Amino acid sequence: MVQASAPTKVAPEARHRWIGRTALTAIGVSIALMVSVGIQGPSSVVVTFPVAPPLPPWYFHTHPSITHVAIALCLAVLTGAGGLGLGLVAVRQGWRPRPRRLIVGSVLAVMALLVMPPTGSADMLLYVVSGRIVVLGHSPYVMTPGQLKSSGDPIGAVAGYDHPNDPTRYGPAATLLEAATSELAGTSVARAIFWLKLWNGLAYLTLVLVLDRLVRSNAAQRVRAHLIWSLNPLILWEAMAGGHNDVLGAVLGTSALFALRRADPLRAVLAGVMLGLAAAVKVPFIFFGGGLAWAIHKSPRALGVLTLGAAAVLIPGYLLAGRDALSASISVSTIAPVAYTPWFIFARLFGLPDAGIDRLGLFGLTVLAVILLWRMPVGSRNFAAVRAALALSLAWLITSPQQRPWYYVMIFPLLAVVPASRLDWVAIVDVTVGAFAGLPQLFHTTGLSPAWEGSIVKIGYAGLAPLMLAAAGALLLWLCFTNDWRPWAGDREVPEPLIPSVSPGLHRGSRSGTRRTAT
Repeated sequence: MVQASAPTKVAPEARHRWIGRTALTAIGVSIALMVSVGIQGPSSVVVTFPVAPPLPPWYFHTHPSITHVAIALCLAVLTGAGGLGLGLVAVRQGWRPRPRRLIVGSVLAVMALLVMPPTGSADMLLYVVSGRIVVLGHSPYVMTPGQLKSSGDPIGAVAGYDHPNDPTRYGPAATLLEAATSELAGTSVARAIFWLKLWNGLAYLTLVLVLDRLVRSNAAQRVRAHLIWSLNPLILWEAMAGGHNDVLGAVLGTSALFALRRADPLRAVLAGVMLGLAAAVKVPFIFFGGGLAWAIHKSPRALGVLTLGAAAVLIPGYLLAGRDALSASISVSTIAPVAYTPWFIFARLFGLPDAGIDRLGLFGLTVLAVILLWRMPVGSRNFAAVRAALALSLAWLITSPQQRPWYYVMIFPLLAVVPASRLDWVAIVDVTVGAFAGLPQLFHTTGLSPAWEGSIVKIGYAGLAPLMLAAAGALLLWLCFTNDWRPWAGDREVPEPLIPSVSPGLHRGSRSGTRRTAT
């Protein structure tokens, strides 16, 4: 009589290797779907402009339907988020692919998204208009895209249709780069977009290499950093497919945080200059300054030169740009609450004006920032400024009534250098929901056919999305008060990166018995 053989057990190494490969496949499919939507040419999510061969952007004129584009991008977000989550799980279980392959994959993804037209957002057209206005001798903080279009300018005629009555809301450093790009491109919108995307791509890949070097001595942290930043399809979608200049601020701001690993004056002034440049791209990067100040508050000399370094960039920049530049840069707070944020539902239910919601958002920011500074994991002693910067930035992202999914570009490089924790999942949920809800002309369009598609989209945009964002915020508070930041129960601890540690005084030590460093 033949006995049945016992079921074969899958070795742990084979299991996590299978999960890791599945994760990379899902990430690749996600990026491929994004590229496929872009190269199909003008649609509900791809902006229209004349090409300028042989330079990119390159695309076909296939005239895809709104439904086709909606399905492709929803699948891209879903598979991308799923691949990112599976990859982090595989890393926790011991998956260690070669970092060089991940870097090569990131380079290929950036190049593919670089040569296609801006997808998912028309903000790049605003950058092109802003640079053109400067070249013509006017101020983009005063002159609007509509006025440029009315003047008969060829750039305004093509790119001046989005937000025609709003001046630029970006800082003088971003405006200067846009003006330089306009000089290179002349009267071609396509060439201006190519150069702007090229700067974004170079900045993105620079941060890939910086993160790889910073955590190279810890194999697990190194792979995790490349998943969270280098190959993160949700961030690639916002930074490269959409072409948002937040990636420039992220590179400058994180460089400031990484530079201040020792509280000496030279490093402090360098960090201050980099911080000033980041805030001169977009004002919210000033939250990184709170992290820097927190790290060196016991050294008045270092704090002073840090302030001088930032002021040496910001003060001349805004003096040259004019008073209107400062008011325009901070005027985002006057925009109505975004419809997929919990604040929008709150305003509708209680009939609160936008100003009231802004005040509630500021109050929420203050309270959540204090809680996160108090209860977040200590993090790595090698990056003392990162923890506080991450706490302040995350508090702003969670509570801001004007949040956009591309704003999350600022926190993922910070997550890449801190130990793994459940905070990763909060950030992934937020950026995934934002990416869904931020798909233009899909979640708020009236052109979907049949009508039930529009109804489903409306429910997701104005109903499920804010509820999920509220749930993510509640989860964050729960983690703060339970103080259980470990990825999951029973997870073993992984040593933190073996890189030169900071001098005493920069590291904020944990309280015995009250806080556990999750890795």
